[in-house]
Amino acid sequence: MKTFNVRFLYVSKFISQCLPIYAFYTILFIDRGMSVPDIAFLMALWSIFTIIFEVPSGVLADRWNRRNMLAIAAVLQGLCFLIWFISHTFLMFALGFAFWAVAGAFTSGTEEGLIYDNLKCDGRENSFAEVYGKARFYADAGIAAGIVTAGVIVSFVSIEIIALISAAVCFVNVIFILQLREKNYYSERLKEESVGFLGTFKDAAVLIKGSGAALVSLLFLILFACLGDYLDEYDALIINDLQLSHIWVSVILTVRFIFVALGDVLASVIQKKVFSVRQIYLLYGTACIFLLIFTILWNRCGFIIFGLALTGMVIAEILSVNILQNIIKKEGRATVMSFYGVGQNVVMICFSLVYASLAGIFTLQQVYFIISVYGIAGSLVFCLISLIMKNKDEKYPR
Repeated sequence: MKTFNVRFLYVSKFISQCLPIYAFYTILFIDRGMSVPDIAFLMALWSIFTIIFEVPSGVLADRWNRRNMLAIAAVLQGLCFLIWFISHTFLMFALGFAFWAVAGAFTSGTEEGLIYDNLKCDGRENSFAEVYGKARFYADAGIAAGIVTAGVIVSFVSIEIIALISAAVCFVNVIFILQLREKNYYSERLKEESVGFLGTFKDAAVLIKGSGAALVSLLFLILFACLGDYLDEYDALIINDLQLSHIWVSVILTVRFIFVALGDVLASVIQKKVFSVRQIYLLYGTACIFLLIFTILWNRCGFIIFGLALTGMVIAEILSVNILQNIIKKEGRATVMSFYGVGQNVVMICFSLVYASLAGIFTLQQVYFIISVYGIAGSLVFCLISLIMKNKDEKYPR
């Protein structure tokens, strides 16, 4: 059997996010007659659709072919942009988001399971953090390339054509995804054991319920480690609050990309220096201290410190996912990770509501102060939990 070719993985991750429509789809909605409340409702529907399909798609990914799931996800995302190309009504745009949500659900957990099982097959499961981090790096690079490309081609073609180009990119990506090697240990186990669809869900639920380490890792990932991801929609508001010119929006987005990408790459390096789960929590707490420092400075000179906070959060997130993957043995990896995906989307919705509520009461600087303290407090709480769970984190799972 040929070894797992990570180059195809990296290329597919880059292409999957190199979509120029990312920069302009809200403008497309407005040009087609959608109001701001309509757009907000469409975004909410997107999250709701994702939550609905997250767990069923995770179970399906464990019981079927994960490579094919990723290929179907690329086709569905392409169909979303194709629908938007011809759409002029709210319902059609919502249908496009439904396809995109299913595509996201098909990808969530499926990628992690495919990567880990392929590496395990080659005896390289210890390289998961490195490969997973690099895959995230190429995805981030794809986003940056797509946005830059959009800024160039919008001078020559309409936004509708940009949607069509993005659909074509998704369909091309199917070719690279199908070059990936398929390896699914859980699916192979099902050929020997009689486990129904609900049995797969039960396996994952039993693991989370019965393993304190798995439950704690999930809670940390959902409630704290992804804080940087939850904040990315609001970077432009910082520029607005600082009363800087619009060019600084590009600056802070560039800072975010560089330092998030740095975290993706450094995660495997830091992993070699980490010997307990507690150290991950302390690393995350340090990142939140950097966020607090940026909040106190609250000026453009602090953007580098803001970036360092994002780097630390990304590293903590990747290392926590690595821990979770090592805890999973005979259970369905994609199904376990689907619980993570559901939790992320639920918390994202709640975070948006809390953020909006706080912004109506406090200044934006005070809101970020509260968020920073929340992160630091979470780090301390999870450090305490790791101390209470005797011997649970004495040996860092590699």
